[in-house]
Amino acid sequence: MSAGVRTAIGSTELLSVLQFQEEIRHVLRFRLQLPIENPLAAALQKIEQNPAFAQSRLLTRILGALTYQEGEFRRAEVTSLDAETFAMVIALIDAYAAETCTRAEWEAAVAAARAAELAAGF
Repeated sequence: MSAGVRTAIGSTELLSVLQFQEEIRHVLRFRLQLPIENPLAAALQKIEQNPAFAQSRLLTRILGALTYQEGEFRRAEVTSLDAETFAMVIALIDAYAAETCTRAEWEAAVAAARAAELAAGF
C-alpha cells in the first residue's frame, strides 16, 4: 500500500513522529508527571528489564523515532501507554528537544534497545 493510500484510508489512524509528539503533548495536559533525571537511561533500563512487554516495544519504537525522526504510530498507541511510560516518553521528547544527550548516546540507546528485543525474540 502506498503512503498516499495509507494516509487516505487511515488519516485519523496513522500519525507521523511529529504528530505523535503533538498528540502526547495534548494528553499531557490531563496527567501529572514527576521529573525523570535521565530519561534516556531510564527508558533503556525499562526496555532491557522486559523487552517483550508491549510498553517496552513501543518505547523502543519511540526512541528510534526521536533519534532518526522517522516512523509512524497509531493514534491508539498514545493512550495505550501506562502512566510511568507516558511520563518517560514526555521526558524523552523534552530531552531530545533540549539536546541534553549527544547524538551518539541516542544512537547507542536505540541500538541497545533493539538488541534487547532481538535477544528476547522480537
